[in-house]
Amino acid sequence: MNIDTILNDFHQTNNIGEETINHIKNDPELRAALVNYFKQQHDREFAIKLLDTFIEIRKQPNGDMPAEDLMLASYILGLHGHIEDCLKIWEAKYADFDTYCGFDTQLVMFAGLHETIQFLETQTNDSAQKALEYIKEWFSPDPEELAEYFSPQTKLWFI
Repeated sequence: MNIDTILNDFHQTNNIGEETINHIKNDPELRAALVNYFKQQHDREFAIKLLDTFIEIRKQPNGDMPAEDLMLASYILGLHGHIEDCLKIWEAKYADFDTYCGFDTQLVMFAGLHETIQFLETQTNDSAQKALEYIKEWFSPDPEELAEYFSPQTKLWFI
């Protein structure tokens, strides 16, 4: 399975099927190819659906969706550069207690620490306020450390 097939199937069905999910979860070359593709091309509709699908699976009673797969989908969505997507990524981090603890918070701040805080400060919903509180009180990385996390030279463990 390759990226063109995955995207064509998605745009025909508006769904990401189980076979595609299994390929993404189990094929390290495909995972790397997806990241490289989305560093150059944008398909935000697919990226949102991928993360929504992974969150939905994770929240099922026996949901077989490791946190690293949620992080991969979050990273892909963050590559699209829409600051409001930090809330969708926060939703992935907050999917359950294990992801809350183990999910890299840096992913929520793909647009930058100060930019994310400024955006969250303009939001009034509970989720945004929880994310803002968490970032300000418990996780305030050095902006340089955050830039290094998203640097093209950094090999992220979940890819």
